[in-house]
Amino acid sequence: MSKAADRAAQLKARMSQGSQQQPPVVPPDDRATRAHFMGATVLDQLTTGRTVQAIPVEQIAPELREDLRQPRLLPLPEVLRPGGTWDETHRTLIDELLTLGRSLRERQIQSIVIYPGTSKAYPAATFLIAAGHRRWTAAVLTGLPTIDAVVIDPPSPEDLVDIQYTENEDRADFNDMERAWALARMKQVLRDAPWEVVEQRFRLSEGRRKQLMRLMAFTPSQQETVARIRASETQLRPLHAALREGVLSTDQVDRILTQLVTRATFVAETTEGETDGVERAARPTIDSRAVTQLMTRVQRAAASAPAAPRPKWLDPLKVSLTQARKGLQRLPQRTEELDNALALELQAELDQLLGAMTLALEALKNRTQ
Repeated sequence: MSKAADRAAQLKARMSQGSQQQPPVVPPDDRATRAHFMGATVLDQLTTGRTVQAIPVEQIAPELREDLRQPRLLPLPEVLRPGGTWDETHRTLIDELLTLGRSLRERQIQSIVIYPGTSKAYPAATFLIAAGHRRWTAAVLTGLPTIDAVVIDPPSPEDLVDIQYTENEDRADFNDMERAWALARMKQVLRDAPWEVVEQRFRLSEGRRKQLMRLMAFTPSQQETVARIRASETQLRPLHAALREGVLSTDQVDRILTQLVTRATFVAETTEGETDGVERAARPTIDSRAVTQLMTRVQRAAASAPAAPRPKWLDPLKVSLTQARKGLQRLPQRTEELDNALALELQAELDQLLGAMTLALEALKNRTQ
């Protein structure tokens, strides 16, 4: 049994026994033992004495507030299956979740952790997820009526980010881009505390933190692609270094990432423990050599093409459009938060935006015809 699985089994047994079982006593001078339990410290403190319950899946929802939502590339069930049809762009993830859901139907090794709360997007929910977003998503997609859960008191924002990071750290599908998002989120909830505080919270060295945060040089849409192909910081180091140094343009990086998405092949592997035996995708067959080769091809193509000036306003506009698109995609789930006056105000803004976009599209089509 893996260390993660062993820790999960111990945690569930302790919770089932209730208050009769005390948390593990860690000698203050035993650094090795303390390090072993460090990753589960927050969960231990919040779940000790709590029992496992079978909670209806429909009464549970993910935390969707922007500053508290889980910093992972895990689309909501309705995004994975809009209108009852699977979104094939997420096929690998969908297959993993369906396999996980079938495994949960047979046996659930680790309970999810939830706390009282409500959700505008899921009106029937009375609990929000602290740990177990992936298992909840799998349960929804496979139609499970209930899921094992431990109910805790609402955690602080920093504890919530800590729980989310700790839960995912032992998983092979937790990638460096998602780690960088978690670091940025922790710094945010700690009100822009010094990086040393964030490093201590996540038990990371300064060097490792700096490596991960270099991935934030990619644009938001590029970051999503990096997370989707599950490439490590080391594998993409030549690419993000070239971007930071201005050797490659944003468009060139976009083309390289698109080719990496096409090239990446995933190898299914069966694992046990916290993933409940789910067949999941291993890291893609991408390495720094392949990235460097693609960079060379793109640079050669640019060198052989007629030189064309790149307007300074183009890249900032693309970033703004990406951010606006992400915000608009979340808008349908947030309309209930608006009163009629605010809804009309936003509708007027969107009407103006739609008109501007229509004119811009017509101009671009005329330019390329």
